[in-house]
Parts: sequence; C-alpha cells; structure tokens
Amino acid sequence: MDQGDASAYVNFINDEGPARVRDAYPPAHWERLTAIKAKYDPDNLFRLNQNVPPETA
Repeated sequence: MDQGDASAYVNFINDEGPARVRDAYPPAHWERLTAIKAKYDPDNLFRLNQNVPPETA
C-alpha cells in the first residue's frame, strides 16, 4: 500500500540498505540515535538487523 512517501516502519524493513533504515526515523531522532550509538557502542558491535551506525564526527 504505497502512500507516496519514503517513510518506513523500522520493524518491517528487510535487507533494503542503510538509506531505508534512515527513512524510518525523523531527522532529529536519527541524529540523536547516532550520537547515542557513538557514545555507548562506538565500535558498532550491535550492528545486526536495522543498524544505526555511530555518528562520524
């Protein structure tokens, strides 16, 4: 059911690539998640499923 926008539900994303994962979050949330990931998981140990990579300064 295409609604004409690029948003996505993160739990319904398969192997569609990192851009699609980013579509699941509003920009402000994405920035916050990458900052948290950089603080608590800088080596990206928890990277399976829908990965939010650590922010790259």
